[in-house]
Amino acid sequence: MLIELLSNTPLYVYWIFFSLLFVGLSQTKTRNVGLKRAVLIPLILILFSIYAIINDFGINLLSMSIWIGGIILVLGLNKSVKSQKEVYYSNETKIFIIEGSFLPLFMMMLLFFTKYSVGIVSINDDVLFHTNLFISIASFFYGIFTGMYLLRFLVLIQKLKSN
Repeated sequence: MLIELLSNTPLYVYWIFFSLLFVGLSQTKTRNVGLKRAVLIPLILILFSIYAIINDFGINLLSMSIWIGGIILVLGLNKSVKSQKEVYYSNETKIFIIEGSFLPLFMMMLLFFTKYSVGIVSINDDVLFHTNLFISIASFFYGIFTGMYLLRFLVLIQKLKSN
């Protein structure tokens, strides 16, 4: 079954996987990044997550409310955790210094495998795909991803404005 699944996966899906893997691995090391590059990755991943929720389930009350709930949960947890201290901005060089972390890689891979799994279920199990539980779980994950990438984007903007 796994070999059949992988052999029927379109080539562009492999390209997306390896691109995310490469970008995620590059973020495990401390790096100096310009403004455009720093905000580009979170924006692309926010758009990918929004595309995933709309493409998979459409705009409806169940999926959208749970998706928004996931975003609010992440933003709310950040208020208590304050884990965004690893980003610095230099006004002189116009460069962000971002400490390395495995969290971006983990989140990118989790987003990819969530979207991939939803795609597999939509093709192979139409009954499961349309259950409220499945829609709720996938929407919640998409909301968490959107919230994490939105949080990174907001931190970058905040660091930029505070200097």
